[in-house]
Amino acid sequence: MTGWIGGLQISRTDRGQTPVADFLCTACGTYRRITGRDKVRDFVRANPVTDRRANCRPTNQKGTPQR
Repeated sequence: MTGWIGGLQISRTDRGQTPVADFLCTACGTYRRITGRDKVRDFVRANPVTDRRANCRPTNQKGTPQR
């Protein structure tokens, strides 16, 4: 994923391919990968970007949680 800034990216949705959803929170570095048509659909419906904002604990540049 060279050059990927963050957020939600969905790939492999052509006929016969398994959908993959990748989510990266740029504030805290949390990364999740979801595979499978039903799981990706449910994950996207849950709105992971907004959900993560409510639970995110941003880190500073040294990687320690901010207070």
